[in-house]
Amino acid sequence: MKNLSSKQFIPIVTGLLGTIFAYVGIFHLGFWDNKPLPGFFPTIISITMVLASIAAFIQTLRETDKAQYNKSELSVILGALSIIAGTFIIGLIPMVILYILYWLKVIEKAPWKDTLIIMAIVMAIVLGVFVSWLQIHFPWGLLETFM
Repeated sequence: MKNLSSKQFIPIVTGLLGTIFAYVGIFHLGFWDNKPLPGFFPTIISITMVLASIAAFIQTLRETDKAQYNKSELSVILGALSIIAGTFIIGLIPMVILYILYWLKVIEKAPWKDTLIIMAIVMAIVLGVFVSWLQIHFPWGLLETFM
């Protein structure tokens, strides 16, 4: 049996995270009670994440070359890690706003008009669907202690 590399490690970690999120979504947030409960969407996404992780793990077992990561792949990973870290400090919604602004203005060099339109659409989806309709409580980090 060959040693585990990052090719196998990453799908294992994402599969475990997906399993934890599915458990929390079903047993702590609730999945369905004549209507979708707050755990409905996170559970569906986490189960999809587990299935994708299993498929990615099986695929890595067939590959023989070493893992190579380029700059654009690493920037996405760093972006995700920054959202996670920032969520604990300023909260998820403010961090997503900052991430979208950074990505569109610095990385993509999009004009302000396009950036603001995309931001409005994302916020309408987040606040309208997730907060109002599905009643998902997003973490507010340190700001939650002041609110």
